[in-house]
Amino acid sequence: MSTCAFFENGACVEPMEAHIRKGLEIIDGLYLRRGYARFLSRILDVDPKLAGELLRKAYILHDVGKCLEEFQKRRASFGFHEFYSALVARNVFGKYGAIGNVMSVAILLHHHDWIRGKSPKRPGNLRLCDDCIAVLEELSGEKLPREIQWKEWNEFMQETKEVMRRNLRSVYSLLLPLVVADNYAAHLNRGGKGSTLVEEIFEVLKVRGWDVAGGLSCGL
Repeated sequence: MSTCAFFENGACVEPMEAHIRKGLEIIDGLYLRRGYARFLSRILDVDPKLAGELLRKAYILHDVGKCLEEFQKRRASFGFHEFYSALVARNVFGKYGAIGNVMSVAILLHHHDWIRGKSPKRPGNLRLCDDCIAVLEELSGEKLPREIQWKEWNEFMQETKEVMRRNLRSVYSLLLPLVVADNYAAHLNRGGKGSTLVEEIFEVLKVRGWDVAGGLSCGL
């Protein structure tokens, strides 16, 4: 089973590995090479090298919820994948203690949608597809579970609110690069489709001197 990050009319437009690698261009080139790890290290109270690694790992796993077998077999939308991704991240990054919780909350919020019309439901199949796990394990250097360890939405959100109350600055220091990298990768890999947020991100990149227009058949 091939692993996809975006389907259109049942066809895979953006493979998961391509989405991750393209976003890492921004994480590495726009943030880490400009000293963001030093800033992040002060916020998280860890060594700068570890801070940079944690940011990369958070991005690599931000869409791991899309690895659900039922998503990949359905070949359509990935509803609530950010919540499923956060559940996996909470498991994988638990060894980092409170910072792991911050990482999972940043992943939960990477589509900047705190308010929801309905709560995520437990999928019928909690298993993650093997191909996706293999890709993300290789890129992240982390061992991933084969199934999502389920937690009900209301319980998870109570924990999330406490993390936000205690570590708001830490959450947003991770969240901002995740949002930028996610939208950058999606825009380039999906043929230039985007939103107002994407347009704003690309305007900032142009100011920063990033020649990204060459990555789009239609330019900017």
